[in-house]
Amino acid sequence: MHSPWLSLRRAVLAAIVAGVVLPAALVIVIGDYNARQSQQPVVDRTRSAVVALATAALTEPAWTLSTPGLQAAIEGILREPSVCGVQVLDLQPTVDAPDLRRDHCPTSPPAVVREAAVRYEGQTVARVRVHFDDRELDRLLLERRLSTLWLVALQVLAGGVVIAGLMSSRLVRPIEALKRQADSLTHRRSDPAPEWTDDDELGQLGRHLTSVHTQVWQLIDELEHKNEALRQMAMHDALTGLPNRTLLRELFTVAAAQARRDGSRLVLMFVDLDHFKAVNDTHGHAAGDALLQTVATRLRQCLRESDVVCRMAGDEFLVLMPDCDDAAADHAATRVIDRLRQPQPLHGVAEALRIGSSIGIARFPDDAEDFDALVHAADVAMYRSKQLGRGRHGFYHVDMDTELRVRRTLERELADAIDAGQLRLHYQPVVDPHDGHIVGAEALVRWAHPERGLLGADRFIDVAEGCGLVVPLGSWVLETACAQLAAWHAAGAEGLQLAINVSALQLRDEGFPARVAAAVRRHGLPRHALELELTEVTLLADGDATHRAVAALRAAGVRLAVDDFGCGYSSLATLKMLQPDRMKIDRSFVRDLPHSAGDGALVQAMFGMARALDVEVVAEGVETEAHRVWLLGCGPHLQQGWLWARALPADEFAALLLTLALPVS
Repeated sequence: MHSPWLSLRRAVLAAIVAGVVLPAALVIVIGDYNARQSQQPVVDRTRSAVVALATAALTEPAWTLSTPGLQAAIEGILREPSVCGVQVLDLQPTVDAPDLRRDHCPTSPPAVVREAAVRYEGQTVARVRVHFDDRELDRLLLERRLSTLWLVALQVLAGGVVIAGLMSSRLVRPIEALKRQADSLTHRRSDPAPEWTDDDELGQLGRHLTSVHTQVWQLIDELEHKNEALRQMAMHDALTGLPNRTLLRELFTVAAAQARRDGSRLVLMFVDLDHFKAVNDTHGHAAGDALLQTVATRLRQCLRESDVVCRMAGDEFLVLMPDCDDAAADHAATRVIDRLRQPQPLHGVAEALRIGSSIGIARFPDDAEDFDALVHAADVAMYRSKQLGRGRHGFYHVDMDTELRVRRTLERELADAIDAGQLRLHYQPVVDPHDGHIVGAEALVRWAHPERGLLGADRFIDVAEGCGLVVPLGSWVLETACAQLAAWHAAGAEGLQLAINVSALQLRDEGFPARVAAAVRRHGLPRHALELELTEVTLLADGDATHRAVAALRAAGVRLAVDDFGCGYSSLATLKMLQPDRMKIDRSFVRDLPHSAGDGALVQAMFGMARALDVEVVAEGVETEAHRVWLLGCGPHLQQGWLWARALPADEFAALLLTLALPVS
């Protein structure tokens, strides 16, 4: 019967009792039975002999009817230990015999009675009845049983001790050791493994369990390491090791609760790298990853230890700053921007990279009271910083939400506009101010918005640059302008030149010069018919990469012009590096001529620089006759502005070409 409440030790003891004591008891019972059976004949013979002796002792007194003799004989018979009673019966001849009965036998168990005739010379003179006490045999058997019991008890005790010791050493203790070992594994305790010296089944099982224990611990350690790695992956950015948005959300919850108790404020900075995509496109993703790692390191270095830097995604970072006011946030953002724009040498990149950053700042609980809303507010403020010129920071205010929604809507609509054919090119003439002859034109993109009407480039170019659409938009402009210029050449205007604007993102694209060369070849344009206008800011970014792009574009047979000259870092070094074919003076210097002496001096200086480097000058923003006349006094140049014509659709520009004679090339 299975008893789950018994311990192993008790079960072993019970087994010893059942297996040793009970058989020993059975042996005693069987031995007792066999002893009784073997002693019974002896007892019977003894009793027969006693009866025979009794008849012999009673023969003479019975013959002589001697009462004293009979009494003496009876007493003699009773002295036999097994006899408990004697009775003399039927004395012959019958006489008034005294009471010849002596009986002191127990009532239980009943005595054994034997009778015999008392004869004298063949004549029966009496009968004797002898009562035997059966307890005498029981006493003999009891003595034998006790001797046997003591012997068996000693054997059982010795056997039990031996068996118990053997089972304890070879079964119970090993099983308890196995139990402790399994228990330590269950409760993940690093208890020392027992030594298994025996080579029996339990010893083999113990060694296997030790091996399993070791393997399981190794597996547990491996799983813990993997769980920690998974937690690290779930809570940290794999590339930079910074906390990710999930972990920052948890840290914000704790910091926000502390801020509520203390009545302090939290600041969340949204840091976005400017033109990071161009780094990937120009130098490869490995360089971009290395740059992100460097940015992460610099962010941690220039902020407080209590500030938490998090990488959101791509080139976006978040900084959680507990117990921070506006002044401290302003100083921190300035430090970040200055630190990140310092040259960053990277392995595999020939020259150190400079990366700008735009930062938006939101405050808890002033601007938002939950994490997602605070991130959104900081994101909105960051977008506003980009709109205002990048490389700067700003604080969130509620009006920015409306501006951001408008911008995001414009981004979606612009993406659809490129595919839906809503873009147009208008062409503004570039003329010789002496005789008004059209020598070329600048292609200016317009957006025929289905709801807002015709939008100028100033309404959407910044949006296109901010969301990366400027590259596909620029590709469309390049293809459309080349096709239109080829059509005008085929119509007879062979000497006409056409200029298109190129953004910094396009110039950083290593495949851009090849696409320009392919477009020129595809449309059969002569060398120098197509002109690319580059701003000074574009030319100053990524020096070596810009030099390579400029050289490749020159090899493709296109003209190069510095657009909006004077608005950037105007210098002879810029002109010397690029060696442009044209320099276009920005309209801001022409607008107040001839009344502004300062603008006049600057324009004359620009003409002097151009003459020194043999660069043709185009003055933009010529709107009045006074502008035209004053600029003629500065030297030979071309003009572009509303005095001559606004930017016109292709058909209107073609009609304008018919009204003005073109110089013969």
